[in-house]
Amino acid sequence: MRKRTIFLLILAVVLACVLFFCRFYFLGTSSDPVNAKTNADFQIPDFHSQTDKDADGIDDQTDLLQGARAYIATQPRYKSKYYETGYPNDGYGVCTDVIANAMLSAGYDLKELVAEDVAAHPEEYDIDEPNPNIDFRRVRNLKVYFAHTAIPLT
Repeated sequence: MRKRTIFLLILAVVLACVLFFCRFYFLGTSSDPVNAKTNADFQIPDFHSQTDKDADGIDDQTDLLQGARAYIATQPRYKSKYYETGYPNDGYGVCTDVIANAMLSAGYDLKELVAEDVAAHPEEYDIDEPNPNIDFRRVRNLKVYFAHTAIPLT
């Protein structure tokens, strides 16, 4: 029984080492946590939008991508919580905050945009009492909003 226990312990250590190595091999190092590929890796030309809402000299598509990456880099912890200001400011967040922060970095206030769309199409949102501080952080509401405002891609 003792030999079996030692064998299982050694096996567990080896497995842990393999998993640790694979994490860095497949996910990259801490300086490149996702080992991100670029369009050039797939021979896809870069696309730059013609719009620069916040007039910072960076097109909106690039702003959105950089904003999403910047938000994710803060490593927010998941917590579904109500914020009086709408936007979390305490290191917590939910999945929709990635979208909201990316849009905000490009000059689009998703909180304001969703509130305007809820007012224009209340019957489509199924909201008893609209609240701009939370409505833009709900996936079902974003689904309705983007159905009204986004162009679907195949």
